[in-house]
Amino acid sequence: MNPLIQSMGAKAPQNNIMQVFQMLKSGNPEQIAQNMMQQNPQFKAFIEANKGKTPDQVAREHGIDFSQFMRNFK
Repeated sequence: MNPLIQSMGAKAPQNNIMQVFQMLKSGNPEQIAQNMMQQNPQFKAFIEANKGKTPDQVAREHGIDFSQFMRNFK
């Protein structure tokens, strides 16, 4: 399983992803990311390691087909 998905909780990854999307829709994404970085050192390391990369680049590096991923949410 993808480590990003696994870190969000292996029981129901789709539900966890939807929770993140809902959180992003209902608030300021930059503030949410700042809060998550303060609370989760792994998230902070992930963000810092991927600065300047496109979502497609990050997805590819982690074994995710970004196009397929986005089609699942349309």
